[in-house]
Amino acid sequence: MKKYNLDGIDIALYDNGKFVIDDEGIFGDYKPQTFYEGARANLSIVIDGHTPLILTKEGFIFSGAEQYGNSLYLKYSHNDEGIAVTIKLENVAGVIVQQNTITNISNKEINLTGLSSAFLEYIGYSENMPWYKKDIKISLCHSKWQGEGQWRSYTPSDLGLYPSTDGEWESEFYRFGTTGSWSTNDFYPIVIAEDKTDGKTWFMETEGAHSWQIKLACYGGYKSSKLAMEASSCEESVGNWHYVLKPGREYITERAFYGVVEGGFEEAVKALNDFKRADSVFDCKNIPLVFNDYMDCLWNTQTPELVLPLVDAAAEAGCEYFCIDGGWTCNKAGDGLGDWIPKPQNYKEKDLKYIADRIKEKGMIPGIWFEFDACFDSAELIAEDINNVLCRYGKPVGIPNRHFYNFKNKRVCDYLTERVKAVYDMGYRYIKNDYNLSAGAGCTNNYDGDSPAEGLIENTNAFYAFIDCLYKKFPGLVMENCGSGALREDNKTLRRFSLQSTSDQEIYLNNPSIAMGSEAIMPPEKAGLWVYPYPANGEVREKFKLTEEYVKEREDGKETAFNIVTGLVGAMYLSGRIDLCDEKNFALIKKGTEIFKEIRQYIPQSCPVYPTGMHRMNAEEIASLGLLSENRLMLAVWNTASEEKEAHIDLSKYADKLTVKRTYAYNDPEFNVSETTLSVKLEDKSAVWFEFVI
Repeated sequence: MKKYNLDGIDIALYDNGKFVIDDEGIFGDYKPQTFYEGARANLSIVIDGHTPLILTKEGFIFSGAEQYGNSLYLKYSHNDEGIAVTIKLENVAGVIVQQNTITNISNKEINLTGLSSAFLEYIGYSENMPWYKKDIKISLCHSKWQGEGQWRSYTPSDLGLYPSTDGEWESEFYRFGTTGSWSTNDFYPIVIAEDKTDGKTWFMETEGAHSWQIKLACYGGYKSSKLAMEASSCEESVGNWHYVLKPGREYITERAFYGVVEGGFEEAVKALNDFKRADSVFDCKNIPLVFNDYMDCLWNTQTPELVLPLVDAAAEAGCEYFCIDGGWTCNKAGDGLGDWIPKPQNYKEKDLKYIADRIKEKGMIPGIWFEFDACFDSAELIAEDINNVLCRYGKPVGIPNRHFYNFKNKRVCDYLTERVKAVYDMGYRYIKNDYNLSAGAGCTNNYDGDSPAEGLIENTNAFYAFIDCLYKKFPGLVMENCGSGALREDNKTLRRFSLQSTSDQEIYLNNPSIAMGSEAIMPPEKAGLWVYPYPANGEVREKFKLTEEYVKEREDGKETAFNIVTGLVGAMYLSGRIDLCDEKNFALIKKGTEIFKEIRQYIPQSCPVYPTGMHRMNAEEIASLGLLSENRLMLAVWNTASEEKEAHIDLSKYADKLTVKRTYAYNDPEFNVSETTLSVKLEDKSAVWFEFVI
């Protein structure tokens, strides 16, 4: 066994090429059978649907390691199968990033049916106690449209993971993942496993806007019991993935990243946020204050007559960007998406440039909505060539009259770039890119193969290249990622955008749950938290009118302040019919945006903390989310119940002493701070934001 140090992380590498994270030397000279003959490698390779290759002395063999600075390269080969494999390990901000390359060194085609990104054994290992006797909590992040970021915790036994025999052949698996291009539709691609007995937490995440799977496994029976986790996008059970690797060619997996920290869930989240900040294309230190006219506002029905009053109100409220959402565009045939030209019936005398100029006159930067992938049957590029859209088995992917552009076609990328240039030349410097349908299993018309899952991977990578190209062509362009809320927010996508819409949630009482869960999977400065005072019901849309009852319900400002409090613990993302606000509510909005612009400098230095635990949607209780930095704790406290509630929140984990610098609420909040305990009483459906000096 030899140890390598990657900028502070010790990797214990055994003679057969098996490695473990060994920061504390807990493995030392320990030599379990699986580290030697017959060991699982730190990835799975499956050829022709057979069992995964295992490390042996003569078959799949380890052929050496090379370290270059912060990166470690491990080499393997299998002469009979005709493959060479390289595992690259890199320490990025305290997290191990793994990426694997397989090369065909034979003169025959190789049918790959499985190639994982990472396999990590010995979760919860210690010399004195087997993992299944420990207090282990596994946290998974569930997701759905308007219900994103919903964390749930399980014991391994809850998931069917426990030994039951003396046979080392025994194994059990729990698989979770997503099929399709909504990569975070069912789950976010992450697992966090807390070993509460030893005070350590393991985590693993994978990426890519396509099908993926994370597998939790226990095997070895009682005699040699092990708990493991594995991440993969390349497996037959994941969208029917397979790939014919031709002689001399290579295949590179998606990245997986993982690690172990002292502490629990919050410490793992901090490690992942540190990594994602270091890994992001943008540093996002200057969080934009954006007004968007969609959510609980104009709902895709904007006209100049409706937009211009909102422009004036957003400027007065202190916004820096004004984004026109969906509803501005149509195809040349008169309807639908894909051609990306302004609706002539909506923008006549006052066209899109007029709107942009008005936004700039008010001191804001114009923004506009796109959905680059989407095209209707009436789009010109479909008539031009059916291969301009994704097809599966000869038919366009999607639903009747709505399909997906094929980003591997240069014609598609060139056309969309022209449409971006058209609005860029009008003055638009902000794009909200949406994604409102999943491509399902994938496509088969964009590469030389017949696996839908691989076709989807190919298109996803081409989409990323298109986005990267837009930044190069259009200086100063800022882009937000959306996907029916947050159904395509994996790290490989999100790292290319400055802002992520965390949900399409319309009910403000549900947003604290989404905010809390979202900031465990992305840096808070990228988490676009919808704030919509004076909401317009989606059924009313452009016909929305104030009624005496509506105004009276909101005259105390409690709902407005609740919304603002949510926005103060991330990237505030303002909407709602603020052009119709009464004086009191508008004053609360202005005060909130002023505070946000003062404190946003601290958000990229902060990590999320959960003093009262993760708040489940629909729970009627006191909930809290904090942003902790070196000498500051900013804390949102919400009461989502229909009755007054009081809470005593222990903050001793985060500070030795707390001093209240300021608060934000609709009234004078009733609270008391004693050393490190915050006692607060909240009326029904109300919230308060605290800024503490620590």
